[in-house]
Amino acid sequence: MKSIIGWALAAFGVFGIGLEIDKLINGTADHTVAGIILGAVFVLGGLALVRSARRAKLPPELRDAPVVVRPSLDSRDVERAVLACAQGHGGRVTIAEVATGTHLSFTEAKEVLEELSRAGACTVDVTENGAFIYEFTGLMPRETAPSALKA
Repeated sequence: MKSIIGWALAAFGVFGIGLEIDKLINGTADHTVAGIILGAVFVLGGLALVRSARRAKLPPELRDAPVVVRPSLDSRDVERAVLACAQGHGGRVTIAEVATGTHLSFTEAKEVLEELSRAGACTVDVTENGAFIYEFTGLMPRETAPSALKA
């Protein structure tokens, strides 16, 4: 019920703002600023009610959980973490491996790997399944002398 009332208030506010804008365009505006502010209050109040209703449906452990804010890291630290992950995987990594091996989200890992590829730090291969494999040749294990001579 709270959600329905919230959406109704928000719709009423949007309608009121629309009326005030229409009056402004037609040149019959008397108290346009007050009308727009009042409409905005209705919209924000309605959306707050909707958010409150959704939050009330969450389990208590999620509802009362503190918001965790990750500290922003320097781009060098991010690159070091990705390179360390690649080194741990023998110089070949996928986006998912970087995301699970570092603090980065999947999207962030993809962006960093693409930047490193554009910078020439790695090459990208695509598997038959369509997965992107990022190869850091400088991080791959070196061949031993006898096996290098045989090749």
